[in-house]
Amino acid sequence: MSTGYQRILVDRGPKPFGRRNRWENDEGIAVADGASTVAPGIGSAYPPNILAPGLRIRLFNVKYSPNLGDGLLSECMEHALVELGANRDSWSIDLAARKAYGDGIPGRSQILSALDAMPGAIRPHVIRIPLAMQARRKWRPHYAEHLAGANAAVIGGGNLISDIDLNFPTKLGLAVQEIERIGIPFVIYGSGVTGHWTRRGAEMLRKTFSSRLLRGVYVRDLASKHLWDDRLGQSSGHEATVVPDPGLLASRYIPPARRHDSGPKLAGVGVMSHIAIRYHCDIAPDQKALEDWYVGLVATLAAKGMHVVVFTNGSPEDVSYLARIRPRLDAIGGSISFPVAHQPTQLCQIISSLNVLIAYRMHAVIASYSYRVPSVALAWDPKLKSFMSSVGRENYLCDVRTSNPAKTAELAIKAMAEGIDERAHSAVLGNAWQGISRLLQRLEREP
Repeated sequence: MSTGYQRILVDRGPKPFGRRNRWENDEGIAVADGASTVAPGIGSAYPPNILAPGLRIRLFNVKYSPNLGDGLLSECMEHALVELGANRDSWSIDLAARKAYGDGIPGRSQILSALDAMPGAIRPHVIRIPLAMQARRKWRPHYAEHLAGANAAVIGGGNLISDIDLNFPTKLGLAVQEIERIGIPFVIYGSGVTGHWTRRGAEMLRKTFSSRLLRGVYVRDLASKHLWDDRLGQSSGHEATVVPDPGLLASRYIPPARRHDSGPKLAGVGVMSHIAIRYHCDIAPDQKALEDWYVGLVATLAAKGMHVVVFTNGSPEDVSYLARIRPRLDAIGGSISFPVAHQPTQLCQIISSLNVLIAYRMHAVIASYSYRVPSVALAWDPKLKSFMSSVGRENYLCDVRTSNPAKTAELAIKAMAEGIDERAHSAVLGNAWQGISRLLQRLEREP
């Protein structure tokens, strides 16, 4: 049966996730080759402008964070914006002034440990001088240099509208000052908003987002919307709209790893350090309890005849924690492997090879959904609960403090047997695509 589609190849230069063919139907609407994950009607609602030069967009995010999930969502946004018609001179500006994967902060794990042990009332005073020095010497010059030639900007995604040690209030304030200096419109997109702001942090964020150049606010979950509207809606003049996380588009741009039908099922265990959990939330298990839980989970899965794939998202504190518990994991015996990812593509190759995933890190869970790999998400931050609820999988969220390894393994087996409904999955990824289409249209619109 004729589909009415003609094949055309549009050369937009190097792409972080590899080259893809483009297709155009008889009405001139472009879609991606093999884009079965895009819901019908998205292209016709938001036709990309293939021939026009498009906006040159800079995306402020933490793309080169050691947590590869940040790079994953950043690259998905870059790629989708260009596919939808933005100029291929559209790319990310890392808020920490990193320039490549692996360009991390020396001693990050030790810094987090020191901050974790420090009383909350003292921390802001200790970090104030280092923040001011970095802002003047590194961050602001980096933003100014890389904004050159841009005519629009995006802040997001990631958990950027937050206040941990005044980190993001400082960086976002500098970024918007540079945006205002050159006078280009900007939109907040796909960001999370967290509570627990300091008084100083709240003042900084209100001032930053009262900019007349802010054109719209799109956040990644309902809790973030409520926080934005309550704390920043009036001062910014913008009510937030909820959009899906851009990382859901991973499977659109990174081919899945090849799975083998024969042999044992692959169960992924994403390891996250107790320090990282405690630094961001108040429900972290203690170090010994978490270590015992991981070892018990891997042993249970291996005893059930599964090949267990143990990995991290790349954060140094997670890598160090896995190295600490690895001798105990090696002693289990059975079929266990420890692949290492250095870039988002490698992380997605690991996750897409699995039959089921058990993990804390949100973008490991988001990537697994993108590849229709069922997951059990380990509760630690409201953002993870929000995501699981948004895709109808809240029954597969568990707390390691109350769910023992055996119970969690049984839940993973149930998730694997149930799978992810193809129609629901297609709709979710289509909505993620449509959200970025709306973002581009908003930037192109006259104020």
